[in-house]
Amino acid sequence: MMRIRPALLLAASLLLHVPEAAAMSPLPFFQRVERVGLLCAVDAEGGPAADLGDDALCGRAAAVLSGLLASGPAVTALVPNDARIADPGTLLLLVHATLRPDDGQGDGKRLLSLAATLQRSGSTGGAPFFMMPPQALALSGPLEESLLESMLRRLLTPLAKALRANP
Repeated sequence: MMRIRPALLLAASLLLHVPEAAAMSPLPFFQRVERVGLLCAVDAEGGPAADLGDDALCGRAAAVLSGLLASGPAVTALVPNDARIADPGTLLLLVHATLRPDDGQGDGKRLLSLAATLQRSGSTGGAPFFMMPPQALALSGPLEESLLESMLRRLLTPLAKALRANP
């Protein structure tokens, strides 16, 4: 019977855990985020939507993400050309809502889709970082606050998890 030395056993167990540790390594894109700045746009066919505008979307998204983060970087709605957009400590969250008639039959049904893109000044190549799958919802009446909040929660939960996992 072969006897395994404790030091060899420790080294072997550490080697077994290396891939797990590497898989959990923080992404540089999400490190040292001081603030999450939101820019929002609503694209409604035929003009502005009565029940959803850019400011309302940004306010709701900021509230939802702040709640998901609990403690972490500050979340704030920004305006175009805000100097904080280019700050390396800002993670820019672009939230886009599209509101269209669902089937074009004039029955008042609409389709709301939400998508988000992340950008960060100084990130590799300045390319956007996609991580959240778009959300869509068929509406038969006005957009209820609880439905919008639920969609935003599903859209922003992966971002909140990434920010909590990366100091």
